[in-house]
This record gives sequence, structure tokens and C-alpha cells, in this order.
Amino acid sequence: MMNNNLYLKILWVLLYGIVAFYTFTNKTMMAMYWMAGVMFAQAVLDLVYYFLPKSKTEMTEC
Repeated sequence: MMNNNLYLKILWVLLYGIVAFYTFTNKTMMAMYWMAGVMFAQAVLDLVYYFLPKSKTEMTEC
């Protein structure tokens, strides 16, 4: 994960906790759906944060 946001990291831990819950309760198909959704959401958010403009000082240094 490229983003260093603490709130997003807490969100991912909670969402993967749901995956663990479904896995331990023997609902593996639901766990796979959740895992695929969470991984896709992580990838999309990382891509969005990558393309967001940085601060002006960083842009002038390039």
C-alpha cells in the first residue's frame, strides 16, 4: 500500500477481519468475495491517491 493514512489502514484491518470471520465460520465463498472486494478497493484507492496532485513544493522540485 502506497498510502500512509492511519484511518485507511484501520479500515483495511477491519475489512480483512470480516474476511477472517467468514473463513473461521466455514463460509469460504463469502470470504473469497470479501477478500476480492477489499483487494480491489485497496488497488483503486491507491491508484486514486497516486494521481491526486501533490503539494506545490513537490511539483516544482521535479
